[in-house]
Amino acid sequence: MAKAAAPADRWLWYAARTGRCVPLDPTAYPSITDQGEATPSPPWVCRSPNGGLHIDSRLGRVDIDVAKAPPANIEINWTCDYGVRVVSRAWLSEIRDLIDEGTIFVGDVRRKGRRMENWATLNQTGAPRLLGSEGWADSCPICGQPFSVLRGRLFFADPGVRGRPLIVNGQGVFVREDLALGRNLRRPTGSFKPSVVSFLANPPALKPRPAWLTPLGSSPVEAQQASQPHWRSVLAALWKAGR
Repeated sequence: MAKAAAPADRWLWYAARTGRCVPLDPTAYPSITDQGEATPSPPWVCRSPNGGLHIDSRLGRVDIDVAKAPPANIEINWTCDYGVRVVSRAWLSEIRDLIDEGTIFVGDVRRKGRRMENWATLNQTGAPRLLGSEGWADSCPICGQPFSVLRGRLFFADPGVRGRPLIVNGQGVFVREDLALGRNLRRPTGSFKPSVVSFLANPPALKPRPAWLTPLGSSPVEAQQASQPHWRSVLAALWKAGR
């Protein structure tokens, strides 16, 4: 029988339930055209050797310019391109004291050149990857940005996460369970009912990217899909279970 994870090795996972992502303002950035499709190329983007675009995992603060305001009733969201985490400052204020300012950064959301007071970006340098026991994982050879397909049991395997009060990655925001419950942290509007993700000291062996797949990030669109892949189906199942 598996040993239960210690309180410091369990997190509540807060993730967006919506498909109404926040569009970047294409006029605010240079663009890259791939197969006839123009994609914004902000300064915080890394381009892998095969041409794929994604958030540079070595960077901290990410400021964004958006084409329209985030939906007011969705407090945790992402940008349509690259999946930058967008949160309401109202909910952010409830976890602000948990932020390790050396690794997790709060950035501005701007529209028409003006800072939006109610919204912020949340980004973690070298964010720990979420893994699936039946999925596979890969990473960018330049910046180390992880790409994962999440199937089976979900977990963290990086020992560096142990005890962390807050984790931010491409899949969402993770608040240590004992801290979230102790402060009766509310679920942000527009999010799934939080599920528990644990650290595994003896994780199953990671599977490599299947050989029949095209290289990760071979186009801007594929890079975006790879950075936020099949975890949406996992989240949909969690939403259904929590209704």
